[in-house]
Amino acid sequence: MNLSKQTNLVLIVGLCAVIGMMANSSRGSSASEPQDVSSLDRRISLLEQRFYSVESNISRLQQYVAAQRPAVSQPAVSDRELSLLREEIQRLTLRMNEVECGLSKLDERTTPAARRNPAAKANDPCRLNPETPVRLSTRP
Repeated sequence: MNLSKQTNLVLIVGLCAVIGMMANSSRGSSASEPQDVSSLDRRISLLEQRFYSVESNISRLQQYVAAQRPAVSQPAVSDRELSLLREEIQRLTLRMNEVECGLSKLDERTTPAARRNPAAKANDPCRLNPETPVRLSTRP
């Protein structure tokens, strides 16, 4: 239970106790004599003022508690948008790899045979068959 609910519960229980005590004290004195309407009106007005005071204190406590809590920021991007962005990054990465492989093939084709590095050819699958056409996917 959070602080504001606990505070509300304590205040309600306290008010019930005060009202119960006032009812008991008024019952003892009113058993022998009828109560005056003006005194009842005055008591009701006092109770209304106390309720208003308690209510305003509860409101101030709730505002204080809310101000003390750290602000929780909502993510600006939904999970669906994140997954779409990840997919787009994967597609762009694949496209970039295709372009790099095509560049390697072109480099292998245009480099004179004397300057070609046979070790690079063994490590790079794009340089193995430089005469094959460069094929890029139709969409990134």
